[in-house]
Amino acid sequence: MLVSIEWLKDHHSDPDVVILDTRPKTMFLYGHVPKSQSFTLNQVIEYDQYGANLVLDEKKISDLFGSFGIDNSKTVVLVGDSMDPSSARIAWTFLYFGHEKIFLLDANIMSLQKNGFELTKKLFVPKQTSFIPKTKSKIRINSDQLKENLNNFVILDARTPQEFMGGHLPNSKLIPFTDGIAYGDKLFQNKDYLQNLFSKNQVPKESKIICYCMHGHRASSLFLQLMIAGYENIKLYDGSFVDWYGRRLPLE
Repeated sequence: MLVSIEWLKDHHSDPDVVILDTRPKTMFLYGHVPKSQSFTLNQVIEYDQYGANLVLDEKKISDLFGSFGIDNSKTVVLVGDSMDPSSARIAWTFLYFGHEKIFLLDANIMSLQKNGFELTKKLFVPKQTSFIPKTKSKIRINSDQLKENLNNFVILDARTPQEFMGGHLPNSKLIPFTDGIAYGDKLFQNKDYLQNLFSKNQVPKESKIICYCMHGHRASSLFLQLMIAGYENIKLYDGSFVDWYGRRLPLE
């Protein structure tokens, strides 16, 4: 899921590599990696009647990805910041629609500048193409599926301890997404660290795991951390707490 600054230097000019900057648009306009395009979180979500941030449908995703020059053959690299889970939610969206060639740059903008990347304000215009979604429903769960199987999953809450104490899904376990974040030039802690983190929190490798938070963004970061640690059976509840609470489903 991760690529280094050195990898980006070597592949920056590759026509089959699409670079997406997931930071807020104003930050992108102030300065960004040459050839990158602004691609924000709001572009890959839609709101339900409760205000939950749900994944778009296949038609909208096909049009969106195609407009950024992304077809099924392209390698997509996301540039973001460690404390902003937007890039993780966008990465999960690519995975959900079957695009396996999705990577996060394991660095932030500041470290790119320190390593020789000169930022630009020039906008890159891609050639529109066609993207064909191949939805992987096994990595997503909705409230109906979850409420009927609460005892069959290890349910992980990626929010803060304060939010968790204010109410959480039944049988859920608190692991704030920030526990696996690297505070420096990297996005995430390394594989050994993350394996130890989840082992310490008694999350068995063979378990069926659900990740949720308030809107599904921080939970996406936790989802990727679990992937890096070698976990395979993971689902995102993209509706998360807002959807669950809006439906007046039980809390603890």
